[in-house]
Amino acid sequence: MAASQSESDAIRQIEADLVQSERTTDIAVQQRILAEDLVNLGPRGLGPGKAGIIKGMQPHAGEAPPYSVETQDMRIYVLGETAVAAFVKIYTAKENGNVAREDTTHVFTKDHGVWKLRISRASNCL
Repeated sequence: MAASQSESDAIRQIEADLVQSERTTDIAVQQRILAEDLVNLGPRGLGPGKAGIIKGMQPHAGEAPPYSVETQDMRIYVLGETAVAAFVKIYTAKENGNVAREDTTHVFTKDHGVWKLRISRASNCL
């Protein structure tokens, strides 16, 4: 397997871990993957960084959220010590079935040989 393919597979697994951690409110995964200096750009502007995300998850740790989440159309680009994952994230409310879609881009860099999520950008899909 080519180096870039194995790195691409590693990013794909990290993205799968992030989605699974959102489904189960698994703080340990967020702690492991998010960079301390994470920049979080959401549909409504600047969102919480790593500390804010962890703090927001703590009251619900281990609980399933009131929605399901999945990804679609993921593309991964590995550029040396930087990787970009671009995909659509789909949220479906469990109570009423309402669906929200976000166009998502994650930028990862290697920190001492370990991929860390540095920039998360999401915007509402039309």
